[in-house]
Amino acid sequence: MQLATGKLIAEKDGPVGRLTFNNPARRNAISFAMWQALPTLIEEFASDDAIRVIILKGAGGQAFSAGNDISEFKQRRSTKQGIAEYDAATHRAYDALISIDKPTIAMIEGFCIGGGLEVALLCDIQIAANNARFAMTPAKLGLGYKFDDVRLLVSNVGPKYAKEILFTGRQFSAEEARKMGIVNRVVPAQGLADFVEEYAQTIADNAPLSIRAIKKIIAEAAKGPGQADLDLCERLVDACHASEDCKEGQHAFAEKRKPNFTGR
Repeated sequence: MQLATGKLIAEKDGPVGRLTFNNPARRNAISFAMWQALPTLIEEFASDDAIRVIILKGAGGQAFSAGNDISEFKQRRSTKQGIAEYDAATHRAYDALISIDKPTIAMIEGFCIGGGLEVALLCDIQIAANNARFAMTPAKLGLGYKFDDVRLLVSNVGPKYAKEILFTGRQFSAEEARKMGIVNRVVPAQGLADFVEEYAQTIADNAPLSIRAIKKIIAEAAKGPGQADLDLCERLVDACHASEDCKEGQHAFAEKRKPNFTGR
């Protein structure tokens, strides 16, 4: 099943959802219309119980996304109201990626710059081709970098690397990005798609309730001291233990077979 919204393409293939930035002529730069459409497509995946994991990628093989479509800035970001509307659209897109309780994987090849890198960092797992290039370039454009955006970067790479990335605005290789904590893994470009599909299927084969609980508990664990909702975490664990999937997992283990998890 495929749902096309302008230059975004959403596909459903069994338990795997795929969201593709389809603007290869501009290195998959994200337009205002794409930012507006992204939350709707994410919600479509979120509300479909058959979808257990989501892959985000860029079309054309040359870029995940080169960031915001700067050609629109004169029209969209030249007034205070325009800037507010643009920022609101990106915030809604970011919130959709943050709040979805299903695992998300950024499949990165080629350029992953600016807003494109932010989208990748908002995913749960980042897998990059060895030809990928990463950068955050506000200092090269005379732009400010908002607190939430800085916090996202710092939470992934720490303050020392965040300063290097933002002060220089230079491009980093995939291996540099891995060492800094921007990506989980780097694989040969020609094998990237197969590797990511296998990774997604591995996650999709696991118990959905367990995966969702783990994702929420990790988010709680990442909060500051004393801020985690421990009652929520306990309820999530108890719900897993009381589920049919927990029984199925134990039976499958005893019977030496692959479990058939249903999310109940």
